Amino acid sequence: MKRSEFLKAITLARSPNFEPKPYLTLDVFFGCALDKERRAVTMHEVASLLSGHCMMLNGEWTSEPESEIETLSKRFDIVG
Repeated sequence: MKRSEFLKAITLARSPNFEPKPYLTLDVFFGCALDKERRAVTMHEVASLLSGHCMMLNGEWTSEPESEIETLSKRFDIVG
């Protein structure tokens, strides 16, 4: 995943009309920090992952996890 694609995923995740996928349906990401395999994901899945980790319960966005997810995103191949 290129940096420009990652920034698009952040923009999508932060948009007010974004409906993230339920977290447990994002099993494509399970274990992605432990192995070095490439993963075929959609932009919506990456945005859902970002939303799940960066959106706080009070509705504010924290950018703390973004850098970690961006590091992992180098192993993602965007499909669809």
